[in-house]
Amino acid sequence: MSFIQRELDRLGRALREPQAPDSHVKLYAAQQALAWAMEPDGFASPMRTIMGTQEGLADCSGPLHHPQSSGTCGQCG
Repeated sequence: MSFIQRELDRLGRALREPQAPDSHVKLYAAQQALAWAMEPDGFASPMRTIMGTQEGLADCSGPLHHPQSSGTCGQCG
């Protein structure tokens, strides 16, 4: 297991715990950035995640917010 995958696992566990909304946003942004670095075609870029843009996600109008998102929003199947 790579050090990036270990960090992704730690972030995933932290995101499942109750916390302040600001902490959740930061943890999610870190998770998305690492996930994107490992698989750029499967995850939203860090810029898109942080800026909340939806380019490339034509079928989804909601914000990105799912803890282990694959570049899609939690409102899409």
